[in-house]
Amino acid sequence: MIKSVPVTLLAAAFISCVNAASVYDKDGNILYLDGRVQSVLYSGNHNKAGENDSSIQNSGRFGIGGKSQLNDWISATAYTQWDVADDSSNNDFKAREQYVGADFGVYGKVITGRMRDSTYYVESLTDRYEDAGANVQSVYNSEYRGGQILYVYDNYGMHAQFGLQTAQDKAKVAKSHLSYFDREDSFAVDSGVNFALGYTFDEIGGEPLSVRGGYSRLNGQKGNDVALYSSTSASWTHPNGEPFDSFDHANFGISWGELDSGLYLAALYDYSKMDFLDEDYQSIARKVNGVAVSELDYIESQGFELAVGYAFDNGLSTILGYEVSYNKARSNNSSYDRAKVRRIPVLVNYKLNSNFNVWGEVGINAGSDRKFSELKKDKKDYKNVFSFGARYTF
Repeated sequence: MIKSVPVTLLAAAFISCVNAASVYDKDGNILYLDGRVQSVLYSGNHNKAGENDSSIQNSGRFGIGGKSQLNDWISATAYTQWDVADDSSNNDFKAREQYVGADFGVYGKVITGRMRDSTYYVESLTDRYEDAGANVQSVYNSEYRGGQILYVYDNYGMHAQFGLQTAQDKAKVAKSHLSYFDREDSFAVDSGVNFALGYTFDEIGGEPLSVRGGYSRLNGQKGNDVALYSSTSASWTHPNGEPFDSFDHANFGISWGELDSGLYLAALYDYSKMDFLDEDYQSIARKVNGVAVSELDYIESQGFELAVGYAFDNGLSTILGYEVSYNKARSNNSSYDRAKVRRIPVLVNYKLNSNFNVWGEVGINAGSDRKFSELKKDKKDYKNVFSFGARYTF
């Protein structure tokens, strides 16, 4: 399953308070810090610890950014953010987002480095709250990927993005919840292109209406770039990451209303397909929790999501969603594995102030068909789950 629909539309906008602490601001030079610390109690089917045991997990992020005015119409800009070691799910200090670029004001900006591509622009409008997880997790682009250059224009209601992807070893591309890959997210990327386009109408029925679409294409490394013959093990190895032929991802989203005030309605359609290489020595032949599977021809997924939310003036907000995704994996011998996922995510959040909020989230199975799920340990995409959390953002 290379792509399932991200869930709980608008949840991140309700929960994440994007603040930044200004350290220096003088003569066009700006330095700022941001970050967050949170603690979440997950129910057993999240499989955070033990065998289906509930668990409290802490996590943190820290970022630093800067901007320097070069002349009347160009500013240099840079930003980096890390997932810090938390002794729960992450024991390392890992770069999450990292780029440098130039800001041309009303004419847009160009950034290069580690970031999400243009298709995430559509998801961000219906962004799930990635840490609560009472949902079918987003499998594509849930991580940042390096080696990109991206142009962004955002003005007068229009948003446009165009990006190029350079070659990257062990790149963040896809996570498979069917567990076809030994390493969930480690692919050999050769090149790629992505773009997005959106427009927000100011007043439609008294509220803003936003329409967005995005597309991304990635090409995999070929030949000796990705597959090397090991004389010691008498087999082909893939030191640069898992091999694939191409990956296509497209999505479309529409929303009505404001995320943080009153009624909000949103819908999202998503499609993706990863094609693998035909040569046997380059095809993926892995195991699902120790059980051998056939080499893969492709994995395809499509789905949609609907959501309705309401934010009260006192800081209380609630969201109800419904999502369906259809996922198919075909092997080189033309056999198929299929999965149909139906979920109802429910989120209640209370923002005490601009820095601190608490929430509760429930993910309800609404008739998922997981014929091969007995082989996977992670049950949150087809079992009922819940979580409670608190977050401080600075």
